[in-house]
Amino acid sequence: MWITTSFQSENVTVSGLSPTIRIRDVSDGSVVASGIMSELGEGFYTHDFTGYDITREYVILCDAVILSDLNRYKSLTTGEYGDIINNIGLVSDNIDFRAGLVKKIWQNKLELFDGDTGNFVIYDDDGTTPLVSWDVTDVLDTAIEQEAFNTSKRSRGA
Repeated sequence: MWITTSFQSENVTVSGLSPTIRIRDVSDGSVVASGIMSELGEGFYTHDFTGYDITREYVILCDAVILSDLNRYKSLTTGEYGDIINNIGLVSDNIDFRAGLVKKIWQNKLELFDGDTGNFVIYDDDGTTPLVSWDVTDVLDTAIEQEAFNTSKRSRGA
């Protein structure tokens, strides 16, 4: 997953920086990734967080190093994937984490089962681990029952 941010000084974007990034796992405070961000141009910098796990919570600190304290840091806290779905506006300091989750929802295997508790399931990339589930009922709030002509499953897209 790509993390992208920009740095400004006096409302002007700053190029030529070598910002650092440090990503911590909230559960134990361990640093799970760190390094130097790459410049995209016009004051934008990026880092590929290859170890991103949508089910984990992270705090991320981007440090421009040479800018004044007011402009030096960009930070973000990610929430649990269920909170991401419920509060899809997970954008802070120009860092956006929605794309990976949206791709999984759009492409991965899903199933709609009979019943009314946890009956709509989207699976993770492996196709067997539930990523998220919802309780789905009809308009009268009664249990779902599948008919022969209903589409109730989708395999992972390409």
